[in-house]
Amino acid sequence: MRAESESYKGIEYVRISHLPTDQQEKITASLSRDVVIKILKDGNIIDDCIPYSEYLHWFEQHQQGSVIRPAPAHPQGIFKLSIK
Repeated sequence: MRAESESYKGIEYVRISHLPTDQQEKITASLSRDVVIKILKDGNIIDDCIPYSEYLHWFEQHQQGSVIRPAPAHPQGIFKLSIK
């Protein structure tokens, strides 16, 4: 079952900890840590986020039974957002 995205400041993402257990295990084992982003939301760092586009790519590959290749990561690997 495909997860719904969350959105903050225009960034669509999924949290690994909010995925079904089987997806948590498989996505953690198959994706590069470079794909995981951090989001500063309400003064708290959420450090288990994956851009939704990366998740959809992984999900499509996983559902088709294809070999899962890490998708390109954001150059810095971290998004820092704050409310002013």
